[in-house]
Amino acid sequence: MFRNYFLTAWRNLIRNKAYSVLNILGLSIGMTVALLIGLWVQYQYSYDRFLPNYRQVYQARSRFSRNGQKDEMDATCLPLSSAMVKDIPGVQYAVHTDWIDDHGLVAGNNKVYLPGIMAGDDFFKVFPDPVLEGDLNTALKETYSIVLTASTARALFGDEDPINKPVRIDNTHDLLVKAVINDIPANSSLKYRYVVPFAYAVSISDWTRDATTNWNNNSFPTYVALLPGVAYAQVEPGLKSILNRYVPEGRPFQQEIFLQPMKDCHWEMECSGWR
Repeated sequence: MFRNYFLTAWRNLIRNKAYSVLNILGLSIGMTVALLIGLWVQYQYSYDRFLPNYRQVYQARSRFSRNGQKDEMDATCLPLSSAMVKDIPGVQYAVHTDWIDDHGLVAGNNKVYLPGIMAGDDFFKVFPDPVLEGDLNTALKETYSIVLTASTARALFGDEDPINKPVRIDNTHDLLVKAVINDIPANSSLKYRYVVPFAYAVSISDWTRDATTNWNNNSFPTYVALLPGVAYAQVEPGLKSILNRYVPEGRPFQQEIFLQPMKDCHWEMECSGWR
């Protein structure tokens, strides 16, 4: 029976060659496009899911209201991170960073100009990266230190061991390499090639130093890791009220803190055109 079906189909294909070619070509193109769209959607939704604790990692965001106008942004103030850990049960870690930017790095005769991030002490507790050399628990505790990704370490030091060797940043200060981590996956919202302690940013910038105690300076990203098993609904009331404890009275606008899951950040930014 199947042989007869096959022979009938084959005769029809031979008899109507042009029509058959168009049908097969259209089917092939349609299947290829559908497959590519499916792969693209799967890749977009894979962002930040490589983190072992990705369901518990969030970015803090600010919601503003002034004269009936409402707005949201990714930036928060620097004192917020320590206050969240201290005042909100269920928040395990909170860490502030700067905005990823390119800096010049020099080691010996090797020079690179790559994107890096300056981050608080607990950065690798919120974003655990596989360490190849060194100790991530202490790597960001010294002001003049740096953590390199594997490819950045190779670009600067070749096959040499980079630990405790100096890297000059922006031709101003020498930072000692304290750890080397795996390269950051392509499906990460934070794409950096090295990490410098946020204390370094404070040491070189009076404006950043002043911002460490300024609850009105909403200029920095803050990332949060909730305790295992803690749901966002459990910390939400504390987030909504935390600014009332610290912000001076007389603000011309209202501000509220909320958290956005990191696993959703990339997709929502792509859809809204932020990138």
